Amino acid sequence: MLKREAVNMSTGVMDIRYSKGHDQHYIVLHDSMLRLMQTYDQAIGKLYPDRAYFFPAKNGGFHTRSWVQKNFRQLWDAVNRSRATAYELRHHYAIENINRWVGEGFGFDDKLLYLSKSMGHTAIESTRYYYYLVPGMSHFLEKHTEDGFNALIPEVDDEDWE
Repeated sequence: MLKREAVNMSTGVMDIRYSKGHDQHYIVLHDSMLRLMQTYDQAIGKLYPDRAYFFPAKNGGFHTRSWVQKNFRQLWDAVNRSRATAYELRHHYAIENINRWVGEGFGFDDKLLYLSKSMGHTAIESTRYYYYLVPGMSHFLEKHTEDGFNALIPEVDDEDWE
């Protein structure tokens, strides 16, 4: 459902208006992805010059979730023996970013906040959840983020809610 005007091809900023729960957020594309998007935009613009969506469907609308899942499955199965879903790429993105930070000597919780925002999460806990799915590694993430997280959002006693 990404609208064409929501992608700034000069700056690489994408205005994501509809994601989980209709939350709006912005993503800044890496230079390599921006170049790919610019190439795509020029090519698809020749086929659909007045398109409303950045990734138009044949009828001029947007691609549905089932269309994405079906085509991902066909492409993936053509070149892989293992099973994967399109959503697993999102999980992989989160885990690979977190794993890369180990031993880099910076504020782990700060990086997690950036990752959380890039994924469109409204709460850091949503991003931390990806790591809880990895057996044996949730303690690592909690150790490296708990102090910063608790400083941002202090513990509230039950009686404070009354």
